[in-house]
Amino acid sequence: MCIRDRYISHKEVSMKKAFTLAEVLITLGIIGVVAAMTMPALINKYQSKVFETAFKKQYSVIQNAIEYSTMVNAYQNCYVYYPKGNISYVYERSDCEALQNDLVESLKLTPLSKEIFKNYKTDKAAIFAAGGSSINGNCSYDSGVLRSTPYMLPDGAILMVAIKGVSYPSIVIDVNGEKGPNKWGYDVFFMMLSNHNQETSKVLLTDEFCSIIEKGGRYPRTILQNKNTSDRQSTSTTWK
Repeated sequence: MCIRDRYISHKEVSMKKAFTLAEVLITLGIIGVVAAMTMPALINKYQSKVFETAFKKQYSVIQNAIEYSTMVNAYQNCYVYYPKGNISYVYERSDCEALQNDLVESLKLTPLSKEIFKNYKTDKAAIFAAGGSSINGNCSYDSGVLRSTPYMLPDGAILMVAIKGVSYPSIVIDVNGEKGPNKWGYDVFFMMLSNHNQETSKVLLTDEFCSIIEKGGRYPRTILQNKNTSDRQSTSTTWK
């Protein structure tokens, strides 16, 4: 075989191994379609995990501050109680005022303008109509927000604290502050101060009396119990 024949043979083999432009474009198109179908789900799952981690961190910090104020400083008479199936409110004005002031100091909270309230949905009827749900439909979630005092934590998270001068003491946690999506059960969580056992005087931040989520969101108990879906029934394994 001459050198020319060997060159042609080698060229033919090389050409047979190559992809045509059409094949490359088809492959890239398929990859693009698959990516377009899977990326949103992956991004949502990642974002949900980020919110979950942030909520657990904020919950731990706030609950520790509440325990210190109620047990060490003895500001104990400011919580919701659930005797014999009826919600009661143990309210001593001085304790509630002292507790809120104590939290502001211990958590190094910076007051914010109430203009931020416009970033949150407070019409529970509209939330329900859009597929949301709540622990207790009778709770006034709008007043829990609108009558609260908004603060910013040093890490940028936002707390809306309604402890003094309200019917039921509540705290709203926005784990990523002014960033979106500002949706209940995603990055924003509604909780109340409660006491399961008045003999222990331990006040807990819980969602067992009032909490609301938008469609697809998760209740605080769901996150703290490491569940993927929201459960309005199970409380015994979380709030002790």
